Amino acid sequence: MKRILAVLLGAVVSLPAVVSAHEGEDDMKGMKVMGNTHPSPLETPQATHQTHHMPGATQKAGTGAHEGMAPPSPTDPDLMAMMETMEPTDGWMTMLHGYAFLNVNRQGGPGERNFESQNHLMAMAVRKWAGGKLSLLGTFTLEPATIPDRGSSQLFQRGETFNDVLLIDRQHQHDLFVQLAVAWEKSLNDTFKLRVYVAPRGEPALGPVAYPHRLSASENPTATLSHHNQDSTHIANDVVTLSLTASIFTVEGSVFSGREPDENRWDVEQRSPDSFSGRIWARPTRELALQVSAGKLKHPEAIEDGDQTRATASISYQRGFDDGYLAVTAILGHNQTADGAEWGTTLEATWKFARSNFVYARLEDVDRDLYELVNKRQRPQGVPHEKTRVQAGTLGYVRNVPLIKEAETGLGADLQL
Repeated sequence: MKRILAVLLGAVVSLPAVVSAHEGEDDMKGMKVMGNTHPSPLETPQATHQTHHMPGATQKAGTGAHEGMAPPSPTDPDLMAMMETMEPTDGWMTMLHGYAFLNVNRQGGPGERNFESQNHLMAMAVRKWAGGKLSLLGTFTLEPATIPDRGSSQLFQRGETFNDVLLIDRQHQHDLFVQLAVAWEKSLNDTFKLRVYVAPRGEPALGPVAYPHRLSASENPTATLSHHNQDSTHIANDVVTLSLTASIFTVEGSVFSGREPDENRWDVEQRSPDSFSGRIWARPTRELALQVSAGKLKHPEAIEDGDQTRATASISYQRGFDDGYLAVTAILGHNQTADGAEWGTTLEATWKFARSNFVYARLEDVDRDLYELVNKRQRPQGVPHEKTRVQAGTLGYVRNVPLIKEAETGLGADLQL
């Protein structure tokens, strides 16, 4: 397969997190903290569900000061981790955080030049309730307005539709409502913790932490080519998940609607749960997290017949330093479809050093249908299915630049080959 050069130039804007507590303990009343946050693939699964929709794409934070994470950076507090591990109060504690990429996306070959923005806003509120901790979770994006309806140009990408036509060489927008969920967790004893997660729109227990929220992908706005082999279920409808944590292990099970979101990016579709998944996390050290998961997806693609069985495995490593961090993730994803097996592999890393510098990289290897890549349209019935392998590499750099007083900003660029 011919390799084609893609160039991405962009600016990063990350709004500081605002955390406040109301009607709680006296020393917490009116607390407001300004700082930056990041999700960690090394968090407990309870934290993962609460932070997976916290923007991972522009995080300038170091690592958190809680069990399961690397040592904290003195200049980059992890406020979301602080909220997740903090004992809840009788009153509500809330958090608001947002980010935006502003990109000039230049794709070579048959590609094009776009000006676009990937962005997220996350809101969270926690308090004591029924002997445990109650969390209200909301995540939103304006990508339906800041990315073209037909998606962002990305060579060799595939998935979802526009005007009932399969998107090829384009990455679809995310929906306005990324997550609308409620979670409740309670320690049963010194060993076991139970968690219940219910979401009209949310993420089932399938796959690694999704690419927009992984620290190892935090400076890269581009979707992985293996997105639909690994973590595309991070926006799903009618999700119910039960989790049980004991020692270094967490076992999770979910039921949900397996269909991908439709082309109306401004609403929330209501369907009945028809799919299921299970996931196991293991955290043998503070820096290392491993997960394996599998799920049966009922008719996930709108214009493609048949169900999918998906299996994933991932290893994440994260370590914090006084002036930055290193985060690395390796992921293997497999879809079993009516046309056979489809594999996708991703290796990515982000290194923050000298407080303001970021180097990131990604290597990918994914199965694609040769007819689709050549003809830029879905393979008609009766045409033999011929697979080909696509390999891609990305190398990028971002430098924090103080452009806006009220937000953390950076300028950067990457090359994809």
